[in-house]
Amino acid sequence: MAKYPQAIQRPSSIKHSARQETRGVVMHWTAGHKGGDLSTLDGPNVDCHFYVDKQGEVYQFLDSGSQAWHAFHTANYTCIGIEHESFGEGYTPAQFEASARLVAWVSKLYNIPIKHVNPHTNWKGLFGHVDLSLPKPAIDGNDHSDTVPAGTGWPTYLARVKALAARSARRSPLRSGRRGPTGSSCSSSRRAGRSERGQAGRTRSPR
Repeated sequence: MAKYPQAIQRPSSIKHSARQETRGVVMHWTAGHKGGDLSTLDGPNVDCHFYVDKQGEVYQFLDSGSQAWHAFHTANYTCIGIEHESFGEGYTPAQFEASARLVAWVSKLYNIPIKHVNPHTNWKGLFGHVDLSLPKPAIDGNDHSDTVPAGTGWPTYLARVKALAARSARRSPLRSGRRGPTGSSCSSSRRAGRSERGQAGRTRSPR
């Protein structure tokens, strides 16, 4: 449906179908560094829609309306996946701003409420990969802990996204600063050899 104007385009080698609906945004961290992250997130085993590095650069691997292999079955078919260069530490100032601007743009494009939700009961909003994993039983077998880092915090992050979205509503367009179908993209250190795909079922190889 769209390419983010401020993103560096790095097309995934995986060919996906278009999403039939857009429910929410899954927030990830990679548990890796930029070099390894980029070489993992453009396929062939996993991918995502966007990646934000510590310098605030945004990379786009897939059209915003595409399915992706980032968080197992349901989320892959219905949600946008955004990875961040991080081992779980808080975002850098540049990364924080770039990520918030990206999410404000995505939220406006797909009319996604800017709030932290629990996908076990409500998919319409933002949530971390951990929210698909906990509480048990996990949704579609997800088992990751990544989310908006505690060092950044959901309230602070959402407040900034809302402020940017409000600014966008006053002046358009928003000006920004410059996995198989069920795969999970998080953690480049764990991703490298792991393939998670399939519709009714999944196959995994060690990553």
